[in-house]
Amino acid sequence: MAYSLLGETFGEYAVAMSFLLLRFYARVKVAGIRNLGLGDLFAGMAMIFYSLTTAGIYLLEKYGNNIGLNDQTAMEVPESKIPSLILGSKLAFMNWIWYLCFIWCLKGVLLSLYAKMGSGVWQQERLVKGMSAFTVCTWLACVLTHVCICLPPSHSWQIKPYPGDNCTVRPPNYVVIATLNALTDFGVMLIPMPLLFKVKVPVRHKLILGAMFGSGIFVMIATILRAYYSLRSISDLPIALGWANREEFVATIVVCLPGIKPLFNNTTWFQSTRNGSRNRTPGGSQAYAKKFSGSGGDSSTASNKDESDKHFELGSVGWRRHPKGTQRLSSGASDEQIIIQHGHESKMSDDPGDIFVTQEYTVSSEDAHNRV
Repeated sequence: MAYSLLGETFGEYAVAMSFLLLRFYARVKVAGIRNLGLGDLFAGMAMIFYSLTTAGIYLLEKYGNNIGLNDQTAMEVPESKIPSLILGSKLAFMNWIWYLCFIWCLKGVLLSLYAKMGSGVWQQERLVKGMSAFTVCTWLACVLTHVCICLPPSHSWQIKPYPGDNCTVRPPNYVVIATLNALTDFGVMLIPMPLLFKVKVPVRHKLILGAMFGSGIFVMIATILRAYYSLRSISDLPIALGWANREEFVATIVVCLPGIKPLFNNTTWFQSTRNGSRNRTPGGSQAYAKKFSGSGGDSSTASNKDESDKHFELGSVGWRRHPKGTQRLSSGASDEQIIIQHGHESKMSDDPGDIFVTQEYTVSSEDAHNRV
């Protein structure tokens, strides 16, 4: 059976959009629609740009473009086909911009997540801010590279005379964009690793978390393969479009994994060891996070930790400040929390920046008249 670029494109688009929609479902179910944040805005924008790039591939196949022409073949194009080729060439020019916006929106989703995870830990906050600034700079550099390698921009959709390779196949795009894209992905991938190394959970769970946070390596591989195969067949547009779509597909799956995770059993990822010291903070006292829900729907969190201690609890959704110096990443999505405690010696570890796991218990009651 012959290969179909459109078949692959729309098949991968359907799967990727399903992951994005599932991520939104998980976010609304866990955090509520009113608590959607900047990361969700980036995800929504990514859906728009992904739809534009996919539609662009379809239209490029329909209208054609100036990619693949040369000085001789350009002059042989019939006048009747020139308007169609001009339209297709404009779409090819815009498809690069839509692609860049889509890929960098996905980076914004992860940066927003890591910003919440690192809130209150100044080393992580500086790391996220620095990486965010670098990400914006790389996006601008990629867009400027795409626009400025062919000036004036109208030459990018010129048919007669042939405007040159930089205005049609655009070889510098593949080198510059692939390099900056991979560097940015590598930097974003490293952000959660310092927290992961200090998490006091079994090695098996660390490996699972490391695989999730480190899955950006697959996006980097897809980026490099796209640049390699596109440059090797620089005049064959379907090859470049096919690899661009595969990169977008892989990137979407990787970015959606952390957002989809709360739909599954959280204790299989952040599960404490089954021993007597699992709920001990570095100060040696037992720490239980208990949530009590009344009939009115209100809930409160209590803990027997020392109020003078400085704690940070890491969950799976978002950080919020507790009134007694505690920051917690949770909105009901995780049954167990991770605590970083500073300034106290630990019976479990001598490192004051270690992260420990506490078990959360939920106690509920129902009114007598609701009982059968």
